[in-house]
Amino acid sequence: MRAVIPAMMAQAQGSIVNTASEVALRGSAAGVAYTASKHAVVGLTKSSTFKYVPSGIRVNAVAPGATITNIQAPFDSALGADRVRLAMAILPGAVEADALAASITFLLSDDGVNVNGVILPSDGGWSAA
Repeated sequence: MRAVIPAMMAQAQGSIVNTASEVALRGSAAGVAYTASKHAVVGLTKSSTFKYVPSGIRVNAVAPGATITNIQAPFDSALGADRVRLAMAILPGAVEADALAASITFLLSDDGVNVNGVILPSDGGWSAA
């Protein structure tokens, strides 16, 4: 954000989309550090919105659920692994990255002009489960 905000302020417009996670909307068995870092992204997004809205800059975040990437999550404990397996049995499957990109594109576009300070779940229904 530090790199782009000066240029956006000079133009009196801009749109930033941070990437949080669906775990930023609740707790998670994914681990304390990861969950806390994603909650921090929510705080950064909301505080930045408040600070930069007078300058014409919109700041939002997406909160993706499972997205198909080359990252595999290790299970640090049997208890954590069991909890994740139980959740996976009822949660929607992972989505391709282009589904997440569509949410980000909306937030960056003029179609999202009235959307500011929002954490948009882009999780295929994970946050409803």
